[in-house]
Amino acid sequence: MGLYCSHGAFHGAYSAFNRFRQVICASIYGSYPPHMRDLMNKPSLWGTEVVDDENWYVPDNFDSQPFAEGLRLFFCHSDCDGNFNTEECIKVADALEMILPRIAEMSVPSYGHIESAGGFEEVTKKFIKGCRLAAEEGEPLTFG
Repeated sequence: MGLYCSHGAFHGAYSAFNRFRQVICASIYGSYPPHMRDLMNKPSLWGTEVVDDENWYVPDNFDSQPFAEGLRLFFCHSDCDGNFNTEECIKVADALEMILPRIAEMSVPSYGHIESAGGFEEVTKKFIKGCRLAAEEGEPLTFG
């Protein structure tokens, strides 16, 4: 049971996927409930712009960043159904690739499904790889 994303992008507990998205958001100085502001220990950099009605907070300059469109897709997508079409897969993969060095620098401790998959950096790489594979095969990346 749990979340399964096609093309090997992710398989684990919904809570693990939520932690994954929290760390992605924290890597750009954003936050998602339960908010992880202490993770980055730089409260002056936290923004107040709400990405959607799910309480994703991002820095005020988020929309001017080259990763904004792809991360908006990643943050706002349902964690239990739906899909990214091939164009969205490319945007998400490109965005995650841009911030991958930040995730590596954060050295966030992992546990559970994230730890067993190699930690947040490896989970991010795997998600990127799954998105790219789906796009190459001309298929959607499905969540289920």
